[in-house]
Amino acid sequence: MASAAATRCVFRSNSVRNVVARVAAEAKAACSSTFRVSSRSPLSHRIFRGGLFSRSRKSFTSIGTLQSIADSGMVGLSIGEKHFVQGGIAQDLRSDGRKRLTYRPISVETGNIPQANGSARVKMGETDVIASVKVFHVIYISCGRGGDELLAELSVALQRCLLGGKSGAGGGIDLSSLSIVEGKVCWDLYIDGLVISSDGNLLDALGAAIKAALSNTGIPKVPVAASASSDGHPKVDVSDEEFLQFDTSGVPAIVTLTKVGRHYIVDATSEEESQMSSAISVSINRQGRICGLTKRGGAGLDPSIILDMISVAKHVSEQLMNKLDSEISAAEACEEES
Repeated sequence: MASAAATRCVFRSNSVRNVVARVAAEAKAACSSTFRVSSRSPLSHRIFRGGLFSRSRKSFTSIGTLQSIADSGMVGLSIGEKHFVQGGIAQDLRSDGRKRLTYRPISVETGNIPQANGSARVKMGETDVIASVKVFHVIYISCGRGGDELLAELSVALQRCLLGGKSGAGGGIDLSSLSIVEGKVCWDLYIDGLVISSDGNLLDALGAAIKAALSNTGIPKVPVAASASSDGHPKVDVSDEEFLQFDTSGVPAIVTLTKVGRHYIVDATSEEESQMSSAISVSINRQGRICGLTKRGGAGLDPSIILDMISVAKHVSEQLMNKLDSEISAAEACEEES
């Protein structure tokens, strides 16, 4: 059963507004979020903001925040339905016939938004999300300690899963690849996520859509002139014809293990999430390296259980990564033929 997202939102980018308006009209509810990733000197700083933003080449203004992912999929169940869901998970036979560690069917489409540098649509069962990527080059201006503290306060689950620590070390996105002139000019990477419908496991679906969108992203080639402009900044010439493929070899997949009773499951539906005590989301790359981890839910977890969940997540991530790579390759082949 697909549940309505908690808040209806729309993209603020003119370049994709028409596409989003059409898609949102078809959905029961839609929720959008924008994230910004920036590289300054190699891995010296990162920006990853959650919320709704109005953006142009000259401005980036916060206009709202994304409500908690945990709240967006709440489902009201009767006592009998709760026992049915919990009993099925305990017996390793979930209400839709899956085992505890089995995903719903996954499909990927790429190039859905031609105005973006890259885009993808991912469906996991009845959970349906879109991610798009836009790149802009910016000149670095230090915002001081106060600005850095504000950025730290705006950290969200996707930042923890994809960008690692403050320096970017250990993260799944190589921020050094966004640098044009070290310490002076870099690309700003904007990642838009649209939730078309939600039936649980939003974080994993958004992570998959972001990975697919990044693999579909071309960054314009930028020759840099030897001489500087009158204001001292390097002269850059952004190409409209030559593009460099974004390197996604280190971009992880996100695996969320949801604990219901004494057992934990992957790819939980909204009904199953309503019965959870806690959940851990682990981002793991192709090499099996953990890039980030976040927890939600009020119940505490014993360290030994957390370690076991991470071990299971690493095993499951191999299957998920293979499936995503296969779907992304098939989607790109279809895009080239069309």
